[in-house]
Amino acid sequence: MDRFWKNKNITAYIALKHHTRFIIPIMEHLQTFGAKTNYLVAQAERSQEITAIENQLDYHHIFDYIEDCDQDNIQQIYLNLRDTFGKTLVKDIAFTLQVNTVLDKTLYSTAQEYIAFKNYFKKNRPDLCLALHEVNRWGKMFAFHAKKAGVPLITLQEGLLTTASANLSFQMTGHVQYSTLCFVWGKNSREKLVNFEAPEDRIIPVGNTHLSNEIQILTKNNTRGKKRDEYSVSDKYAVLLLFSSAIPPLEEIIHIFNAANENKDIEIFTKFHPATTQLTINNWMSGCPKKLKKQINFIHGEENTYNLMAMCDLCVLSEGSTTGLEALALGKPVVMLLLKSAVIYQSNLVEENAAIGLSPEELALSLSKRTDFSNMMDHNGVENYIKNELHKSSGSVEYAVDLIKSAIKANQAENLEPLISDIQLDMDFSIILPVCDDPDIFLTLLEEISIHSKETLFEIILIKPEIISQNLATILQSLEGDIIILEMKKGLTLPEMMNQAGQNAKGKTLVFMNKNIAPKKKWLESLTKGIQQFGDKKIFGAHITNIYKNIVHAGMTLNANNQPVAAYLHLDENFPHACKQRSFQMVDYFIGVEKNFFLFIGGFHKNSGNYLFLDLCLRAREIHNDPDIIIYLDTIKLVMLSPIPFDGAYMDSTYFYSRWHKILWENETRLLEKDGVSMLQLDAARMTRAMETSSLTRS
Repeated sequence: MDRFWKNKNITAYIALKHHTRFIIPIMEHLQTFGAKTNYLVAQAERSQEITAIENQLDYHHIFDYIEDCDQDNIQQIYLNLRDTFGKTLVKDIAFTLQVNTVLDKTLYSTAQEYIAFKNYFKKNRPDLCLALHEVNRWGKMFAFHAKKAGVPLITLQEGLLTTASANLSFQMTGHVQYSTLCFVWGKNSREKLVNFEAPEDRIIPVGNTHLSNEIQILTKNNTRGKKRDEYSVSDKYAVLLLFSSAIPPLEEIIHIFNAANENKDIEIFTKFHPATTQLTINNWMSGCPKKLKKQINFIHGEENTYNLMAMCDLCVLSEGSTTGLEALALGKPVVMLLLKSAVIYQSNLVEENAAIGLSPEELALSLSKRTDFSNMMDHNGVENYIKNELHKSSGSVEYAVDLIKSAIKANQAENLEPLISDIQLDMDFSIILPVCDDPDIFLTLLEEISIHSKETLFEIILIKPEIISQNLATILQSLEGDIIILEMKKGLTLPEMMNQAGQNAKGKTLVFMNKNIAPKKKWLESLTKGIQQFGDKKIFGAHITNIYKNIVHAGMTLNANNQPVAAYLHLDENFPHACKQRSFQMVDYFIGVEKNFFLFIGGFHKNSGNYLFLDLCLRAREIHNDPDIIIYLDTIKLVMLSPIPFDGAYMDSTYFYSRWHKILWENETRLLEKDGVSMLQLDAARMTRAMETSSLTRS
């Protein structure tokens, strides 16, 4: 047993039953390691306690954490909410009268829940929390109070992300405001969210945590054989017809039922969506002829969908649904009905060559002809679809648990011990950077350092990757002067190698740079003046532009997703508010710091990866409790020779966001307010600069 999990407390917030299937496998896996797990539920139109009871889960209701002394506070929050909604929701008095009772109850419950979530984290500080998403009010409050308490919270993908409907595009905007790490199923879901401006370094593909677990269980239990015996369909062709919450008109799909009635070796199982009310089902079935009702198995919540999928030979969808992907992962041929009636959830299964598109009449005819639907499937299309939609078809629970473990470790990490060095400091500067994998950029960078650093005593320490091209190897062998090459050691991270470089450096001041950043004139002179002005116990950042003279870095702020972004990103290099020195919470891409101060801080954390500069800044602030310890100097000018895309290093982002979760709060708005710049003005300035840059690139 992994001793790490002993006495670790994991809390999951759950709501609807069919959504818990992504969370429960993770929680059950953690339980096997000895972790203590607990589920939280809240009040809703359909009590969320029902979900916990039906799944036989150990749970607490959030109202359990309301105390008598909270009543006045709850009442005040409720009145504030009611006042706000009264002013902004509607002006139509007739509509207001209709919704007033329900709205009033919801607002009071919201006030109770806000205080209850706060009390929960005050009384029980779990090591980590899970929830489906931050979209609803419970998810938002749960995430907010977890962040206030410094508890990492991970959300999981909701099923609708697998749909491709254009009319759901706007709804996607509600799924991108993440203060959490978010586990999604695969590359396609991640790209959808990122395209709607979700923080790309926090959207992590892990696979469908339920499905990978379910596939193993179905195989182990021989569910297919047992269910076929139970329903007496061992010698029949079983078809699973899956409806969404909107059932298609009976007259449009009755051809399928007639085919089953006329061919006794075909059995139809019709599964209604959990959200469909029994009244809706009854009304729909009332139009179905009695002879068909006897031949068809109508199922609502009585049977597990995965069991039905395992049992059946063909899955048929009436609308876009996660069940299409899941059926494919289970190895089933899938038919997507091409209906005349309007559908809410479109599907891209047919367009992606992952399903067969047939009208109900065509499906009925194919069934009557005993068509082999497996031969009709485009198996390459299915393979590609699964690959893009599911990061892992198996092992996703284990992968998710590994990330969770990393998150807890990072969140509870203590500050580093000081580094030790006895190297004599006989240089002014030690310039430390990884070797760029592009030979042309690498040569340009070295030339710019040489040209713009002549008036100082400096050395260059290069971190050489384990694997490099022959061109780079030739360049490295030809270098002369005060250049030291440290080779990446197996098992060590880049931050650890940077620490070794810092310990071995002969310079009084260390300059750490990204591998594609080149200096401009007087850069080291400006850094020297900054140290003289602010002292040697500071960390200094620089004014960095791209090759088109657009700002890449002018200090780091946090956007609405609490994600680090460069202040005044993409604006012209001479944008006035980016051309003044000031303190920031963090700086990136370049750091100038006195060697002794760097050693005292403990250097870079070995797990900080792509966030090594940001992490160092936050630790320095924490150790010294100095809000002005990070100084942005606009007079240090550098240029980024090539863009830096996110490289999918999710362990790096898991470390960074889990470690600093509690203190990463949106502050870009405050910066703009301080500088007298509105968000509208900023957008207009960026649009203008984009058009100017476009003309430059064309010329």
